[in-house]
Amino acid sequence: MRFGEGVALVLAVHAADDRLLRETQRLGHDSFFHNVTPLGGGRGDQLALVLIGSGWLTRDQRMLNSGVDAIESSLLAAFITKAGKRIARRERPDHSDDQSFPSGHATSAFAIATAIADDYRDKPAVPVIAYALATSVALARVHDNVHFPSDVVAGALIGRAVAKSITSRHVHVTIIPVRRGVVGFVRF
Repeated sequence: MRFGEGVALVLAVHAADDRLLRETQRLGHDSFFHNVTPLGGGRGDQLALVLIGSGWLTRDQRMLNSGVDAIESSLLAAFITKAGKRIARRERPDHSDDQSFPSGHATSAFAIATAIADDYRDKPAVPVIAYALATSVALARVHDNVHFPSDVVAGALIGRAVAKSITSRHVHVTIIPVRRGVVGFVRF
């Protein structure tokens, strides 16, 4: 998705924010949303660190690279989102502060999901699960009345764009020890 299309999408959702907010809050499933929300916060970064550690321990280079991509994407996206919050100063639907736009939880969830989904694109279940969890985080933020729908759409687009830029430019090098030397594998 190009920048202009993303802006148009956020503006279109913004026009329907109040109605979408009310409809999302009628969904119920409070315990599900409560449990999934942390995946857009620190738990998502912890998941990325678990991927790095597990990949290193099991010598699974793809898992390690996926964790690195996820944590890099999350950190860079968080920086961009924090800057956006300082500029926008949009009041939250619950009136708790003026840090609603864009959603940091949605940004993080989609940055991590996109990085993992890109690294495991040959395993169809992985992108489906990653994006389903990220979407659940975004819905939870609206359901919990701390974000408007356009906040989470903007956050999702930022997270996805950052992760795509990181995963598309990364060179993954795998070193495999063999008798009398090593073999290297480079993936762009």
